[in-house]
Amino acid sequence: MPSPGFEKRASDRTLLVVEDDDDIRETLVSLLSMEGFRVTGCSNGHEALTWLRASPKPDLILLDLRMPIMDGWQFRVAQKGDPQLASIPAIALSADSTPKAAAIDAEAYLRKPVDYDTLLDTIDRLLVASEHRDLEVRLAQTDRLTSMGTLAAGAAHEINNPLAYVLLNLGYVTEEMQKLLVDCGAAAGESTLLGARAREVMLALEHARDGAERIRDIVWSLKTFSRPESETCVLLNVTRVLDAALAMVHNEIRHRAKLVKNYSEVPEIFANEARLGQMFLNLVLNAVQALPEDRALANEIHVTVECSGPDRIVVEVRDNGTGIPLQVRGRIFEPFFSTKPVGVGTGLGLSICHGVVASLGGDLTFESEVGKGTVFRVELPAAVRTIGAPPAAPRPERRISEAAPPASFVGRSRMLVVDDEPIVCFSLERLLAREGDVITATSASQALAMIQGGQRFDVLLCDLMLPEMDGSALHENIRKIDPAQAERMVFMTGGVFTVRARDFLETVKNKRLSKPFDVDALLSLVRGTLSDAAT
Repeated sequence: MPSPGFEKRASDRTLLVVEDDDDIRETLVSLLSMEGFRVTGCSNGHEALTWLRASPKPDLILLDLRMPIMDGWQFRVAQKGDPQLASIPAIALSADSTPKAAAIDAEAYLRKPVDYDTLLDTIDRLLVASEHRDLEVRLAQTDRLTSMGTLAAGAAHEINNPLAYVLLNLGYVTEEMQKLLVDCGAAAGESTLLGARAREVMLALEHARDGAERIRDIVWSLKTFSRPESETCVLLNVTRVLDAALAMVHNEIRHRAKLVKNYSEVPEIFANEARLGQMFLNLVLNAVQALPEDRALANEIHVTVECSGPDRIVVEVRDNGTGIPLQVRGRIFEPFFSTKPVGVGTGLGLSICHGVVASLGGDLTFESEVGKGTVFRVELPAAVRTIGAPPAAPRPERRISEAAPPASFVGRSRMLVVDDEPIVCFSLERLLAREGDVITATSASQALAMIQGGQRFDVLLCDLMLPEMDGSALHENIRKIDPAQAERMVFMTGGVFTVRARDFLETVKNKRLSKPFDVDALLSLVRGTLSDAAT
C-alpha cells in the first residue's frame, strides 16, 4: 500500500503515460486521474518527446518498451541526452521478459500484466525519493546562496571604505577647483587658456564623481539584499527599495527587454528592508526569465507603483513573456516548485514573495495568459502617514555646502575621528577642519587612551567595524568612564554583517553614518551634534 500522505503527494502531481495500446493507456490515465494525479497519455516515444519539449515537465513517466516509431529504449536514450529532460524518473512497463528489457535504464521495471497496487506503491516510492533528492539539491543551492550573501556583504564593506575617501577627496578637489576658477577668472579673465583648461578638469572631476556615486548606489543595493537576516521593520520608501531591486538586475533587463516605470506618489510602508527588497527582486527576476531571449526588441517589463485606496499601496510587475501554463498555476507559490530549466532559479522565489507579502498584511496575486504574459500584483498596507500628507523633504543638492558652521557654540570645537583606514581619517580631518579641531585615531585602543587621559570631545566619529576592539566595545568602555562622551559618538559603517554589530545598533540611540558618505549629510550631522553639545 502507498505510504501515509500519498493522497496529498498525488494531488496536482503530473504523470506521463507512454503506451501504444489504446485500452491500456486509457485505463491507466483514468485510474491514476482518480487518485488525484494530472495524467497525459502518448502513444509512442516520438510523440512523448514532442510533448515533453513543449509542456511543463511531469514528475514521473510510465513507459512501455515495445512501441512503433520510437520504442522505450530509444526514448530513454533521447530523454537522457536532453539536459532539460534527463532528470525525470521513469517506470518501465513491459511484457518482455528478456535481459534487454530488465536492463532498461529506468528507476523501476514492472512486468505486464501489472498489479495496480504494486504500481501505486512504485509510483509513491519514486515520488518520495525524487522529493528527497530535490530537497537535498535545493538545500545545497540555498546554502551556497547564503554563503554568497555573506561574501557579498563583506565585499560591500571592503568597497565602501576606499569609496568613502574617494568621494570625500573628489568633493574636496571639486570645491578647491571651484575656488581656483573664481580666482583665475578674477585675475586673468574668463577666456584665458588656463581658465578653459581648469573648466575641463572640473568637468572630468564631475564625471569621476558621478561614476563613484554610481558605484555607491550599486553597493547600497548589494548591501540591501545580502545583509544578515533581521526582523527589524522600519518606515520605508517603496519606490526606493524597488529601484534598488531594479538596479541589481539592470544588466539582465537592458539586454533582454525594455523597462517601463510608472510611479505615483505613495505613502511609506512599515517593513523589513531586506525582505521587501528580496521580494521585489524575485518578482523582477521572474519577469526577466519569462521573456524569450530571441525577441529583445519586443520584450517589455512594466513596473507600476500606485495607491489602490486611502491606506493601500499596489506594486505591479508585468511582462509580455510566455505566461504561466494553466496546469501549474495552482503550484507556483509552493516551495521548491519550478518550471524553469535546471540551473535557473531555486524554486523558492515566488514562495518567498508570498511569505513576505503575507507577513506584511498584504496580498500577492497574479494574472497570466499563455503566450501574452503575466502580471504579479503586490498590495500592501500603508504606514501611519496618510496619502496627501506632505512628502519627505527632498535630498540636498549633491555638493559641499557653503553654509557657515553654527555659531551657537563658543570657541573651537573638538572632534575625534576613529577609523582603521588612515586615508579616511585624513580625508575627514581635512573636510571637518573648518568646523573645529580634528584629532584622529586609527584604533579603538588609541581613542580609549585619549578618553582615559582626560581628553574630551564635542563629537566622536567612530567606525563600527574596527579590528581588535570594535566600535561597540569602545562605546561600552567610554560609557563607563564618561556617559556623556558615549552619547556623542556617531558610528560610521560600510556594512553591518555580524550579529554582534547588528544587535548593538538596534539597542543604542547614537547617530550613524553610512559609508561612502554623503558630504552634505555628514556636515549636517556633525554640525547638529556640535550644536547639541554646546547647549
